[in-house]
Amino acid sequence: MLLLSTFCAGFGLVSPTLAQNGAPRTISVAGNAAAFGIGERVALPFANVSRIIVEDDQIAQASFLNGVAVLRGVSAGTTLVEIYQTDGTPKVLTVVVSAASTALPVPTPAPTTSANTTTSTPPIQVLPVEPAPQPDPVTTTPVRADSRLTLALGAKPVAGALGQAEFTLTFGNLGFDPAENVTLRFALDDRVSYVTGSANGEARYDATKREVVWDLGLVPAGVTDQTVSLRVQPIERTAITFDSVATLEQKGLGEVAKARLTYSTNTTPLLTVFALPDRFIVGKNQKILTDVRGSQYQTAVDRLSHLGVVSGRETGLFYPKSPTKRAEYAVMTLNGLALRDLRDVTQIKFVLGRRSTVSLLVQNERGQTIFNLVRSANLNAGEHTALWNGRTATGFAAPGRYTYVCTARDEKGQTTTLRGTLSLVAPQGLKASGVPSFIDVKASDWYARYLAVGEEQGLLRGYTDKTFRPQNPISRLEATAIVVRALGLEDTAKQWADKDVGFLDYENIPNWGKGYVNVASTVAKTSSGGAMMRGTAQNRFEPEGDLQRDQAALVVQRIIDRETTRRVSVSGAIVPGALVSINSQNVEADAQGKFSFSFDLNTAVPTTVAVVDTRDR
Repeated sequence: MLLLSTFCAGFGLVSPTLAQNGAPRTISVAGNAAAFGIGERVALPFANVSRIIVEDDQIAQASFLNGVAVLRGVSAGTTLVEIYQTDGTPKVLTVVVSAASTALPVPTPAPTTSANTTTSTPPIQVLPVEPAPQPDPVTTTPVRADSRLTLALGAKPVAGALGQAEFTLTFGNLGFDPAENVTLRFALDDRVSYVTGSANGEARYDATKREVVWDLGLVPAGVTDQTVSLRVQPIERTAITFDSVATLEQKGLGEVAKARLTYSTNTTPLLTVFALPDRFIVGKNQKILTDVRGSQYQTAVDRLSHLGVVSGRETGLFYPKSPTKRAEYAVMTLNGLALRDLRDVTQIKFVLGRRSTVSLLVQNERGQTIFNLVRSANLNAGEHTALWNGRTATGFAAPGRYTYVCTARDEKGQTTTLRGTLSLVAPQGLKASGVPSFIDVKASDWYARYLAVGEEQGLLRGYTDKTFRPQNPISRLEATAIVVRALGLEDTAKQWADKDVGFLDYENIPNWGKGYVNVASTVAKTSSGGAMMRGTAQNRFEPEGDLQRDQAALVVQRIIDRETTRRVSVSGAIVPGALVSINSQNVEADAQGKFSFSFDLNTAVPTTVAVVDTRDR
């Protein structure tokens, strides 16, 4: 599990290791990025730093040394580091820790599911819900100068217990003599209540004074790390910020030490994030077919080329205005149909509880950011969607597993980070084999096995003389018939054979093809609700006209994106306390908010997401 670590200046939290190993070198920051090696300690070139937040403390750890902000590399990977200066202006750095190290050995971190390990990544990772940036445990100067007792106060949210905070009270005795008759008190803010039975040690709750009391008795000399703890929860289930005060008292001396801490309970501007689907096809990094650039069909041709559905007739050239040969169209259609149960794009949806600044990025298994889907966008509360087709700045990502990370920060500086995983698979194309029955197709022909599959499935038919005429141009009507058969609508076409759908040249359509045209131009829908086959701008169908290669690519793209119902896997993460329903199906998450399930998705119907944040009722 990745943890968000926060360090604040001014509280004496200097790591002993850092203090003993000499002065760190100061690094330069170029383009909001910095790099150093595992085990290396580096000083950041920023003055008046008051707080550092490291997104993944398994990669880098922060501290202060003589008032200077210091980072130490722990393991190879990439993480975000937020730096706050006293003037209130935050800086966000992308920190890359490399495997090369010139510093002291780094202790082996505890096993995690971080992307920089070689172990398998679980379906979903979710960061625990963090409070608004909290100070490190606060230790104050003893109230009495002659007392050697110390007291520190820290707090953190309780996992799986919405709104609860666990306070840790650390006390000790710096003197040479034991301190006797010592009492520790924790006063409750009026807006929180004590979680009964949560206090460890010999604690008692004084309901009259609203405080938890420990009668410590004797505190040994030279011991500074004794701890007790308790939990509190808001009286009202709303976001609150409250003060907590702990005091040490010694008989005969009165109050000898005090610690105060301000804590915020609600820190979840981001309610949920999920990918739909969480497994999709990623394109091949093939050369662009240059002769389609700038044309109205470029998007369709490029997309199908990267998916391996179409190819050029020679290197780099598609010949978009050339007639499509019957064999070519058959192969294109069958390869498109092979993608019927997979998408080549995923929707990463996230739901905000309040207006926030959002970043959404994709990381590889090494924890490196390969693409930024949303970059510091200021978005309103509600559902938002980012689409990703597997492209990066340099091309398509390689097949494999990737992590998407969504971070939202509201106007009060409260931050939530949720993440999940994606599986990218390579397009395989049709697994074709066999030889068709057509007398003019030889087994050695490159398209023969495709025609065999198409004939077996009833999609392709020859002429009365048992030929297929693979090199002949395919007409718009012949292509339409194949589309309708491919969509499983042949019986519907027979029922619609005597309907006139209004094309000006409808009488020019042969009787055998009228049903196909009627269905393809009305009943058969793409995922966007448009007709699968359409006429010209003059409302003519031109049944005997040649289907151009770029037009064929567009038709096959519509087949891939057609209206259909398919089983889709969804995975993501929910903050504890949020209830999410996707297409009226309630999402059940584990204690950390992780979820994964499948449902039947109709591509023609928008996916609906309902979110209820039970903390803010």
